[in-house]
Amino acid sequence: MKISEQVYQIRIDFQVTPQVQRYVYVYLLMGEKCCLIDAGVAGSEAVISTYMKKLGRDISDIKALFLTHAHPDHIGAAAVIKEISGCEVYASEKEIRWIEDIDTQYKERPIPNFYTLVGDSVKVDHCIREGQNVKIQQGMTLKVMETPGHSDGSLSWLWDEQRILFCGDAIPALDDVPIFTDLVKSQESIKKIMTRADIRTLCPAWDRQYEEWEWKEICQTQLELLERLRQCEAQIRNRQEKLSQKEMIHCIIKQMGWEAEEANPLLRRSIQSCLI
Repeated sequence: MKISEQVYQIRIDFQVTPQVQRYVYVYLLMGEKCCLIDAGVAGSEAVISTYMKKLGRDISDIKALFLTHAHPDHIGAAAVIKEISGCEVYASEKEIRWIEDIDTQYKERPIPNFYTLVGDSVKVDHCIREGQNVKIQQGMTLKVMETPGHSDGSLSWLWDEQRILFCGDAIPALDDVPIFTDLVKSQESIKKIMTRADIRTLCPAWDRQYEEWEWKEICQTQLELLERLRQCEAQIRNRQEKLSQKEMIHCIIKQMGWEAEEANPLLRRSIQSCLI
């Protein structure tokens, strides 16, 4: 989908399991040089290549790949895209272990069909920190924002000249359960995005783009959701001191109305992080 004259959103559909279908969005930045925000799952290079050909470009034109974080649906095709295009890969120094060694990621964060979703490890060319700028060409400068919470080293990339923020999963998806490693940091990252005056358009990995009047409302809604979860956890911890961790997780999920997602290992791991 065309976001602007130089930004295109590409939807990647994939199966976590035969029963669980998901999707993720990657973003193509077009100019004299082409850049990609995230790489989707393994095999996404075919979808990206087909899309680029319709625009009169080739996947080999990609000169830079900017990763928001290291999860499978964001790095899965990175190795193949780098092999095809010779692009340079930019990522957080806090995520490099999982990007350059997917076996380590699977050991520390196992999910169903991990090796189907992630093609291979990929070498990171540039480890990025808060406040750094990456100038690809005239009129295409990406500013780095550290927005941890969903993962320890999540980044958001701001196309400075166009005031477009590519935030990955830094803001919890609407109509889904929140997934995070640190609830408080997730809240802080959302507040950080909300206070920026240089963001006009928000491009998440889970939905269409949102303009300023929309995305601030979404940020506030998801901030309130996380706060409700934080208070729920605190109340159950204080009132049910004799419950096991497993029982506390069950109580929190039930009180939040997420019973249909109780078997979701990522949700359970997220809530567990609040109890440690």
